[in-house]
Amino acid sequence: MKRKGIVVAVVCLSALITVFNAVYIGRNQFIHIIKDVFNRNMVNNSSNFRDIVSTISTKKFAITKSMNESIMKLYARSFDNVITPYSSKYMIDGKNICSVSPLPSLLIFVLSLPKAKEERQAIRQTWGSVAKQSQAFFNISTRLVFVLGRMAEETLSQVLKDESTEYQDMVQIDFIESRYNLTRKMMHGLMWVKTYCQSINYILKADDDTFINVIRLSDYLLRDSNISHDTIHGFLYRKGGQVLRYGKYAVSKEELPSDRYPPYASGTAYILPYDVISDMFDLAERLPYCPVDDAFLTGVLRVILDIKLKHTDYFTDMFQYHYKPCKFHSQIAVTNINTKCMYLLWNLTTHEKETDCEQSKLYDKQICSIFG
Repeated sequence: MKRKGIVVAVVCLSALITVFNAVYIGRNQFIHIIKDVFNRNMVNNSSNFRDIVSTISTKKFAITKSMNESIMKLYARSFDNVITPYSSKYMIDGKNICSVSPLPSLLIFVLSLPKAKEERQAIRQTWGSVAKQSQAFFNISTRLVFVLGRMAEETLSQVLKDESTEYQDMVQIDFIESRYNLTRKMMHGLMWVKTYCQSINYILKADDDTFINVIRLSDYLLRDSNISHDTIHGFLYRKGGQVLRYGKYAVSKEELPSDRYPPYASGTAYILPYDVISDMFDLAERLPYCPVDDAFLTGVLRVILDIKLKHTDYFTDMFQYHYKPCKFHSQIAVTNINTKCMYLLWNLTTHEKETDCEQSKLYDKQICSIFG
């Protein structure tokens, strides 16, 4: 028993040294922290890893990016069992979406709300149509799926089932829709992908107010130098973001010890390799729930699992009112788009030559403004 305690102590000490190797700390301060940890007998079981990390993260010295990542990796080791299960009960299972030949290599994965039929219809008739119709400019076998939860007072269940029967592109999962539940929505959706869509190479995750230029997307995916099976691609928030400790989307120190999220991709649209999904899902079930879905998936889980993250300016973070027509020909994704603008951008990017874009007669920025 004594030997086991010594082994655990050595492992903890090794982890502490790893955490501190990215930043200079005065010798006396370093010794003080280690003594504090060991004097309080923090090395006897896995839960004490969290105490160690909490102790480190509260000390007043500059925490670098690499140290922040080390803290998260150390912290993740303290959770051995499933504490946040994402077992899915489907109201609409969509199990045949990916089973029709030819099997897809790309899944367009859109988060939607039960009431957002207008947005779903706009996507189906514009950039999402590549999943159903052969297009000369898009030769990647693709499927489209809209992932929905349910409203607290469900009044659309039959309407949604009828819509699903007609279009065969919806999955509805039995949890209540809310901003707080967005991470839950993503994890349930990834569980569905693991179960029913195993042929794909990549997921294009998008919000339903995002326009995807599928011509540029095709170019990007087919360029070997861009894509690998261990890298998330999107618009990168390089400085991460502050972890909120108070308010509606608060995350406690016990749930996530670091005060900042690591760099992560904007959740409006990003490319996620299928090969990383299983590990991300398994890890998410062993960590406390975090409601900030994009920061959790493409930041926290990514760092712990050593998944790469690649920034590309082609994934625009937010639609800008001053954009010129040619801008849309060069972008993969723009967001904060209303449905009228979605139809307009579809015509602009697929029916008008890029060389003619400056003189475009199709583009009307009033329609595409957030007030349009």
